[in-house]
Amino acid sequence: MVKRFDSKKDLTFPIILGFIFLIYASIGFSILINDGDYSAIYLLAGVWIGLVVMFFVVIKSTFYSIDDEYLICHTLGFKKKITLSDIKKIVPQKGLYAGFKINTAWKGIVVHYGKWDEILISPADEKGLIEAVRLKNPNLTA
Repeated sequence: MVKRFDSKKDLTFPIILGFIFLIYASIGFSILINDGDYSAIYLLAGVWIGLVVMFFVVIKSTFYSIDDEYLICHTLGFKKKITLSDIKKIVPQKGLYAGFKINTAWKGIVVHYGKWDEILISPADEKGLIEAVRLKNPNLTA
């Protein structure tokens, strides 16, 4: 049986989009004052709308599932399969994380698997995911 866990949503993506919007707005305002050419502003608006759509699709398409053998991290049609028996420990994220990520929130949990591999994920129900992994892998340290 496959168990699905939605990704946590926080203000990370809206803050990033707001920051990008401020930069684009200042560039657009500068172009408008100096050139008066609206075609560049239309291009900026098109790129901005494309970014909003991309972020929305990432947020909606990111989730995690656990079947009998794998923890599967889904985003944008891509999948990262992690064998449940290879998972060594799952710990809360501490500070900034610079490794492989499939998350939609600023904070999440780090899954250590294999010899040196790890991934940052952000399930909405962290405890539920950890318990579902622990049912399949009793050696898990969390």
